[in-house]
Amino acid sequence: MNHLFSILPLWLIYSLFVLLMIISIKGGMNFYRWRKKRIEHEDDSSINTLVGATLGLLAFILAFTFNLSSSRFDARKHFFLEEVNSIETSWLRAGLIQSPYKEQLQKELVDYTEIRIWGNNNPNKIKEAIEKSQAIQNTIWSIITNMTIENNGNDKINSLLINAVNDMFDNQTRRISIGLIDRIPNLIWLALFGLTIIAMFEVGYLLGKTEKANWVLVFALSMSFSAIVLLIVDLDSSKGHITINNQALYDMYNRIK
Repeated sequence: MNHLFSILPLWLIYSLFVLLMIISIKGGMNFYRWRKKRIEHEDDSSINTLVGATLGLLAFILAFTFNLSSSRFDARKHFFLEEVNSIETSWLRAGLIQSPYKEQLQKELVDYTEIRIWGNNNPNKIKEAIEKSQAIQNTIWSIITNMTIENNGNDKINSLLINAVNDMFDNQTRRISIGLIDRIPNLIWLALFGLTIIAMFEVGYLLGKTEKANWVLVFALSMSFSAIVLLIVDLDSSKGHITINNQALYDMYNRIK
């Protein structure tokens, strides 16, 4: 769960990226002035081509990274709905088995849903929510094991219940994996930062050729690129401001409680 942006708040990430771009542009401008004193003439067309190629590569890796985070966000929504459906299916099928297992399982499934709601309302305590969920899973499986050993009820109905419970357990594993573990690798972020520094340095080199740089446009460029990076970071994080609508979970809870 350790990640490059797991600790830093979004406003600080945005500010640091804006500062990084401005420093890179300023560095390129200073380098041009230093180089101008030593070289009287250079081919501007080749420099423009190189800067264009670098900016194109930067746009490509930004699009690639955005696609990764967007796909992951869609997967989180998909597995969220799958888990909600599997919990309700398990609860409904638990109603078909005989007492006392029916009441025991349905109560545990209601508690299991309440843990989900509590985890959504307390994103900083997600680890605790996972541990509680796993404890309830163990209890649910113990009840099913006892029911199977006693050969209680109809075998076909019991089999349907077991399949639904297994799907519910699997969906939690998928949600943990896609929500907390499978994030954009740090190496991709480092490559994006490195390419951004190079591209902005080259832009600063071109701006150094003007008599006076337009710092309003420099700030606008830096803030625009940083906004895209911030959007990618937020999409990639399960604790960001762009979140999944949990109404389906609350509706399901109201139906089963």
